[in-house]
Amino acid sequence: MKNKILIVTPKLSSIGGVSSYWNTLLPILCNYNNLNINTLEVGGHGKNIFAILHDQWKFKKEIDNKINLIFLNPSLASRSFFRDALFAKQLQNKKISFVVFFHGWNLDFERQVNRKYVDFFLKTFGKAEKIFVLSEDFKNKIYQWGYKGEVIVETTNVDSSIITNFSINDKITAFKTSKKVKILFLARILREKGIFETVEAFKNLTKRYSNIQLTIVGDGKDLNKLKNEVKDNKNIIVTGYIKGKEKNDFFANNDIYCLPTFYGEGLPTTILEAMMFGMPIITTNFGGLKEFFQDGKMGYFVEPKNVNDLEKKLEHLLLDKARMIEIRKYNYAFVNEKFSSKVIAKRLYQYILNVIKNG
Repeated sequence: MKNKILIVTPKLSSIGGVSSYWNTLLPILCNYNNLNINTLEVGGHGKNIFAILHDQWKFKKEIDNKINLIFLNPSLASRSFFRDALFAKQLQNKKISFVVFFHGWNLDFERQVNRKYVDFFLKTFGKAEKIFVLSEDFKNKIYQWGYKGEVIVETTNVDSSIITNFSINDKITAFKTSKKVKILFLARILREKGIFETVEAFKNLTKRYSNIQLTIVGDGKDLNKLKNEVKDNKNIIVTGYIKGKEKNDFFANNDIYCLPTFYGEGLPTTILEAMMFGMPIITTNFGGLKEFFQDGKMGYFVEPKNVNDLEKKLEHLLLDKARMIEIRKYNYAFVNEKFSSKVIAKRLYQYILNVIKNG
């Protein structure tokens, strides 16, 4: 007999880490013969004030006592926090088992929970069989709030299929003979992602190095401001949003991935994708990164908002091609072994079976 699982997600066609996570894992999980997996897409209503009522109605129509387990996938941010907390309340009333996977984690909203919503958290999400997070810090915070169940630190994943027709050895060979070093920033174009620090550090470096190029890929609320800032710089390319094979080609054809974020990150998928393509990483010691990132071995941590530190760490890589090649090999092997979608899906499958068995 198949176990019936419902996974509540954002629109799977939308941009974002949660959609990417489940788009990658669902095809693998659906191949397990003892699971019957369905999804319910919620959110994506913009500023519609009636959206939360619409989602609650959709959810109520979908759930029934024949479901063995429901996955809620909120971020710790105001809108999805309250929406999914009400989902949790509905599930308690119907006595349906559920787990919660917090993907994004807004540190400002965490402080609001500390001040006002701890009791609300415990009466809703606190009834989950298990809670998944992307960082030990987030795990510790949930225990601090008083949750009595198990909190599991999981990871984001990378779609193993994206490296089809990619050879790390060919990339290293091409890099050895290339006269240009290409830096890539691929993320949402938000000030909090460190995009303007990246641009300033790069401009400083071009005063000493003429063989470097910065490509900025993505869309977001600060894109127009960014375009105005770099419009006269021939060494900076801004592409806007891309996806699929074109996105993978940017990872394959650039040399250093730079994401000096000071956003409330869990574990950015783009960092894992860049590593899967053998890229050294420049980033910050935020969220889930600190649990696995090996500073100096996978690239470098930089201080958030510190342009001088970012410039210095980029220069370390620019001046040492041999070191960059070592990092390429290590990152490629590490991510393919630890973070591929097949590895994560197998682990998640075991979690599902354990919760159902013990629920």
